[in-house]
Parts: sequence; C-alpha cells; structure tokens
Amino acid sequence: MIERPDSAEWLTMTRRNFLTVPLALCASARTLPSLAQTPELEGGVLRVGVLTHYKPFSFVEGQLQGFDVDVLRRLAAILKVELKIQTEGMATLQKKLSSGEISVIANQLLTTPENRRQFDFVRGYAANQLVCVQHEDDSRDFLSLDDLLGKKLGVLANTGVEDQARGALGKSVLSFASIDLAFKQLAEKKLDAVLEESLIADFYIERDALPIKVTSPFAPPLSAGWAVRKGNRALAQRLSEAVQTLLSDGSFKAISTRWFGYDVSRPNVSHTSLPR
Repeated sequence: MIERPDSAEWLTMTRRNFLTVPLALCASARTLPSLAQTPELEGGVLRVGVLTHYKPFSFVEGQLQGFDVDVLRRLAAILKVELKIQTEGMATLQKKLSSGEISVIANQLLTTPENRRQFDFVRGYAANQLVCVQHEDDSRDFLSLDDLLGKKLGVLANTGVEDQARGALGKSVLSFASIDLAFKQLAEKKLDAVLEESLIADFYIERDALPIKVTSPFAPPLSAGWAVRKGNRALAQRLSEAVQTLLSDGSFKAISTRWFGYDVSRPNVSHTSLPR
C-alpha cells in the first residue's frame, strides 16, 4: 500500500486519485546524450529515491525489492552507472529531489498538468489504469459507479478513489488499510467488487492465485513516468533512451512476467479472465 500523505501536495503526485484528477494519457542505433550533458551521471553514480511502502512497485521486506526497483537496476546496467537508492515517503522524496540530494524519483508518477509544472518526466514503461475486479464466477457487468449502487465495493482507504466512491455510493463502500485484504474478501464472495489499479490487481491475483479477475476499466490508461527536477531534460532524455533499450532488448518482458505474469508494456485489462 502507499503511505498516508504527509501533505496536500502528495495527493497530486500519485496514481491513487484516478477519479478526481485529469488524466493525460532499434534502440542501439539511437544516439544517447553524452555524460557531459547529464551531470547527475558524472562519476558513474545515479542517486535515486523510491517509496518505502508501495507494493508491488517498491517496498522493503528484509531488503528493498519491487517491480520499479528491478526496472531501475536494469536501467542502471544499461547506463553503466552505480545506484545510490534512498527509500522514503513521497513528501520527503519531493524535498530531496528539489534540493538535489537525489536526481530522480524512480516510481512512475502521474503526468498530470499539476505534476508537469513541478517535474520533467522520463518515458513510462508500464500500462496501468483503474479497473473493476470481481470474483471469477461473477458474470455481472459493472461499468461505472452507478452500476455499483447497493453493492458492496472494496477500495483502499485514504485515497481519491475512496472519496469519490463514497460520494456516489455512501455506506456500501468498504475501505481497507491494505488492498490485499479487500481482494481476499472478494475471493470469499464477501464483496461484489473492488476498484484498484490494474497492475496491483494483477500482482495479487498472480501471487496469491486468487479466484478473482480484472473486468472493466473505470478510467483511461494512465500516463505516468519517473520524475526529475523541472528543466533537467538532459537527464530525462538519457533515462528515456535507456527505457527504450529496456523495452526492445527483452529484459523488460522478463521483469514484467516475474511480477505480473505477462508483459505490462501494453494494456491488457482482461488478461486474467482469459485461458492461459
């Protein structure tokens, strides 16, 4: 789960308020910017920050791990740089990015107009969107909040999704401190549906072999990417070129399959309901 916000600004930076914010939505032959154009990479070290509690993207359980962390380590190998990684909450990461203590926030943040005023962005690498999750035996169509009137809907607590769902549906919305608890109740048919990011749903379905499925999208695919300081386009371009290499050399597919069971570089909302 994502940590509770430390400030109001935190909310505009993450992917947790989908329903309330506007959504934007061969590499070896290309010339990368020189190291001289990207001072953050001089000396062969890249200083980055990631969220401490953001499963499956970055989290600490004995050691730092996660999907974004594996992508980060592969990009460091492509760039031939050493990583210096700090794990913090979002408010602290933002301060460290502004002060120059780190050069990039290596979790994909929404590229909303508000965030673009604060940051430049690296090319995104994973398709993600807000989706409805239902039991695998459930053939009902829930295509909007209106369809969920009178139904038991699970959401992650303290998010924009919870706020808007409660505004539309009232007390039938049940919030959970950790979204895996909602998925477990859905698997036991104690809920009618859960609203969550497609990638987070895919992760828990794959990891826990839950009898639930991703059904309909509730928002367009999200535009997101790593954040660098505003005006630091040379670093953003350098990292974006490395992402292109990652996507084309086969390494991204391997990382993606490890965490989600399929290649998440393209939207595949209904994959969990298809035969494997």
